[in-house]
Amino acid sequence: MMEDKQIYIIGDVHGCYKTLLALIEQFPNKRNSKIVFVGDLIDRGANSCEVVEFIINNNYDCVMGNHEELFLEYAPNKDEFGENFNMENSSYYFERCGGKATLDSYKNKEIYFKHYDFIKNLPLYLEYKDYKTSDNRYLVVSHSAIANVWDKRDSKDKFDIENFENQLLYRRYKQFDNKDIFNVYGHTPRSEAKLTSFDANVDLGCVYKKEKVINPRLCALEFPSMKVYVQENLE
Repeated sequence: MMEDKQIYIIGDVHGCYKTLLALIEQFPNKRNSKIVFVGDLIDRGANSCEVVEFIINNNYDCVMGNHEELFLEYAPNKDEFGENFNMENSSYYFERCGGKATLDSYKNKEIYFKHYDFIKNLPLYLEYKDYKTSDNRYLVVSHSAIANVWDKRDSKDKFDIENFENQLLYRRYKQFDNKDIFNVYGHTPRSEAKLTSFDANVDLGCVYKKEKVINPRLCALEFPSMKVYVQENLE
């Protein structure tokens, strides 16, 4: 008998800590729920440090998002963290992608190092074979849609590996039915959650202004019931 009958997949949080807490309060078991995040925990919003710390402390699952990958590429590593780090060397990440808000949220070196290691070890996808739809598809969570590269996940070919990673982290709008799985992801902000027979997008652009997303909210999908939870941005 499975302990958790439902799992909650939460869309791109982007440092919106208060909004995240309010969303989780809507779940029947609140913080004791089985929860997984689709990545993009950080950047743009003001409270990335609090979001990551909350996820670590509660031992929630999470996959790598493109913003986590950008963080590892451009943010200071353990030798660079502090006053001597020059953000101008990576202005695209710090200004355009919201990386400055992430760095500003860290006041403590030890916590930064702990989070850096946590982010570095995030997987590209997570499989939940105990959670299935009524037509027997099991849950797979990724940052962007898996689309037509699922059969490349165990490939040793360099091109296949690169193609797989790029699809799961960066690419958008690929519709593809992988018969055995139900894929839940975020990455591309929408005005409403998208649900098909084989996948779901749960990114409702929580961190964005209304000029970019009509109704910015944080979203969670209860699986396999397919109930959608939403929370207005409280930041």
